[in-house]
Amino acid sequence: MSAAAPPPPPTDRRAVRAATASVLTASALGGIKLVAAILTGSLALAASFVDSLMDVFASSVNLLAVRIGGIPADDDHRFGHGKAESLAGMFQGAVVGFSGVYLVVESVRRLYEGGRPEHELVGLATMAVSTVASLWITWLLKRTAKATGSVALAADSLHYASDVWMNGGVFFAVGAVSLTGQAWIDPATGLFVAFLVLRSSWGVLRASVDELMDRDLGPDTAAQVEAAVRRDVPEVRAVTELRTRRAGRRRFVELTVAFDRALSFAAAHRLSERARAAVKAAVPDAEVSVHADPHPTLPDDHPA
Repeated sequence: MSAAAPPPPPTDRRAVRAATASVLTASALGGIKLVAAILTGSLALAASFVDSLMDVFASSVNLLAVRIGGIPADDDHRFGHGKAESLAGMFQGAVVGFSGVYLVVESVRRLYEGGRPEHELVGLATMAVSTVASLWITWLLKRTAKATGSVALAADSLHYASDVWMNGGVFFAVGAVSLTGQAWIDPATGLFVAFLVLRSSWGVLRASVDELMDRDLGPDTAAQVEAAVRRDVPEVRAVTELRTRRAGRRRFVELTVAFDRALSFAAAHRLSERARAAVKAAVPDAEVSVHADPHPTLPDDHPA
């Protein structure tokens, strides 16, 4: 016997609006930075543009996650559509990764050949606007994530919070070149930002592959699940076949619980429902499946 999880709740419109604002902000900033990078020839600005390109991809994936989060499974996709996020994540990670490699090559070339950016005031103004916009979108995403409980928006807000510091660093680099005339500061900053972009790209690729391969959620989650079941359902004699995985922002937990053989079918079903509720309390928003079996070895009067 098993207890199936109910369908997920409908998508929150506030979350969709915030995710849409995130995509539009990242797109606008990316366009501004691209124009500024072309006008100034600054590699630091070019690297910041690639980071904004990563923001566009990441925010688009989050918007997709929020939109499809409330779609229940259908006849062709019994476990939902969450892995579409993993496929999109692999695409964005590959595209931005190639851009990061290009920036590394260009930064090394500029360090070797020399040359400094032009129209520094354009670059300074661009990064000032970018910093203010990043602060605003971080505030909006944090507020909406707190109100809606969206994990995707909370993660997006952390990414934009790091952008505030990155934009400040590029602002400093452009200003330092303008004040000191030390042209090496620009490609050096571009190289540093390219490293951060490559690290983010690798993280996205690794997380996407883990989800597509149904990687386990880890021993901490397994320990939480078993502890919750044994605490809330003391009649459980054993917890076996515990499996966890993630698909997009949905988590799945499957387990088998063993009860005394003397229990009736109705009693075992009732206790299975209690076990499922205990797991859902320990792993919020998870889809939980619980199977009940008679314990194979313990006598009926063995203490729980």
